[in-house]
Amino acid sequence: MATAGATAVFVTLAVEYLAKPRMEARKERILEDARLRRELVTAIMDLTLSAVILITDIPADASPEVKRTLRAERARHYDRLRSRIDALHDDAGRYARAYRGVQRAAALEYLNCVKGLVLSERTRYRQAEAVHTLAVPVVTILEATLWHPIRFQNARSEFDDLVADTEVSTESKPTDAPSRDRRTAAESRD
Repeated sequence: MATAGATAVFVTLAVEYLAKPRMEARKERILEDARLRRELVTAIMDLTLSAVILITDIPADASPEVKRTLRAERARHYDRLRSRIDALHDDAGRYARAYRGVQRAAALEYLNCVKGLVLSERTRYRQAEAVHTLAVPVVTILEATLWHPIRFQNARSEFDDLVADTEVSTESKPTDAPSRDRRTAAESRD
């Protein structure tokens, strides 16, 4: 009876002082990583909403007051977009820690890509357009599960293509092939 009691006390103390602290620390890391993943995806959606405001056309028939208000709102969202990208890029290591493998690479690649976009000579419209188009594939990659491998692979392929497009400077594009920016007047009327 005394042996059973001593064994129970020993096992209880061993679990309490040896195993439990590690389990609690692991639980905290898991919860922190989940919080960081949610935070990054929310920030990407936030950037996308600001980008949508920047790429939405101002109606031609809007009053001058409405146009002025919309321009001011665009300027506010562009400043918000830039400051949010700066903050995300500054904390890239924290966000990368929350992911593993391909998802970590995609998170870092996205953060570097959008930082490069806002530092580039592109117009605000082109910057916002690129931020907007990158959002869906990167979020699909970051939230991917094993249950949807085809969706993940398609998003990864699309994301790689979009990132490659942002890395090509406008000077290195061939001049004989018209780009979306260089359409002739006749093409734009069609």
